[in-house]
Amino acid sequence: MQKLFIIFIFSLLPLALFGKVEVTYLSIEGVGSSRADAIKDGLIEAVKQTSGVKIESKKGYLKAIKEAGSSTNGDSKHSALITEHTQKLIREATSGFIRNYSITSAEKIDNEWHVGLKIEFKQYKAPGLNPSKRRKIAIIPFEFKNSYVVLSNNVSGKEISRRFTQALITKITQARKFTVLDRENSKYYKSEKSFILSGDTNKQELLKLGKRLGADYLLIGQINNFSIENIAEHNNIGLPQAPNLTCNATISYRIIMMATQQIKWSQTISKSFTIAQNTTEAIVANASQNISSTILNNILANIYPPKVIMVTPSSIIVNEGGDNMENGEVFKAYKTGKRLTDPYTHEFLGYEEIKAGEIIITKVNPKVSYARALNGHISKGMILRRKKSEIIENQGEAKTDVTIKPNGGVVLPFD
Repeated sequence: MQKLFIIFIFSLLPLALFGKVEVTYLSIEGVGSSRADAIKDGLIEAVKQTSGVKIESKKGYLKAIKEAGSSTNGDSKHSALITEHTQKLIREATSGFIRNYSITSAEKIDNEWHVGLKIEFKQYKAPGLNPSKRRKIAIIPFEFKNSYVVLSNNVSGKEISRRFTQALITKITQARKFTVLDRENSKYYKSEKSFILSGDTNKQELLKLGKRLGADYLLIGQINNFSIENIAEHNNIGLPQAPNLTCNATISYRIIMMATQQIKWSQTISKSFTIAQNTTEAIVANASQNISSTILNNILANIYPPKVIMVTPSSIIVNEGGDNMENGEVFKAYKTGKRLTDPYTHEFLGYEEIKAGEIIITKVNPKVSYARALNGHISKGMILRRKKSEIIENQGEAKTDVTIKPNGGVVLPFD
């Protein structure tokens, strides 16, 4: 009964949670000194493009290519038999990546053969949301000094950077606005890749290889200053109070476009804030969470500000949740007005923001938050700005430079 229950639960899960193998087509041109070499070149290139797996020089594969190249003439019955046999050898030699292929054109130009191929192949479709629908970002471990002072003790700069970088990865991943790529755990990927290539797995597992993504943007930075100390304060009549555990930090970071190395966003944050007394490890973790939240809020405020996605008689629903939102936070809500353009560069600067009211967060879920209106009239599509900005060096209201499309999509200032 228990087994049946488990099977039933899995049957209720959405198909998007599971990867699957699809059949698709690719048109490609192979070039070679002979017709057979041109076909071989096209088939090898097709496998590289679709799976990233190198085809080894197997006897059956070479034989298949030879037969494919020699089947240019002859009666149709003989050619059909050779073609069927050739397709079988190709499937075996490419571990099933290529199912079938057909020659769409063949021409000899200046002693070189150019052969057009239409190739039917298998492709692994990863589970979940298509990563191409979000900007891909890799968060590189922040540069650090040899050590930082935490409660009069020197703590390894590498450890501070590791904790801070992990906190930032967690925050940006939970924001669900970017496809976050891992750049720290390649050894685990290589281990799993070796297992898949070992021959102990189903051949279809090979289709998972060659799917690693390249970043659109790199987030890099430096921990210029980081210290935590007990600071004694005095009340308004000069008497000492219990010391506060205070963190002082200065962090510089940049967002760089991978393709051009163009700096798309750069900022230095200086923060001073109190932390609850705890173990040294917990204190460092709490400080890292606080700073990473500030960086994430700054990034999202300029790229993906929170938005109202639904208004019901009982609540207002916001498209952010998780650690990025807190119960009791107050946001100003803005409707968008006229399009703004720089008079010198003619660059699009965003839209006029017209204050419509204020909301307070009442419930935070992993992906969305619920709120109620404090004043004004709130409607779907409004942009939200935190009432009390955590950005120390920036004062006043942040302005969006995001194009809001009629269907709810955006055009980033990065583009």
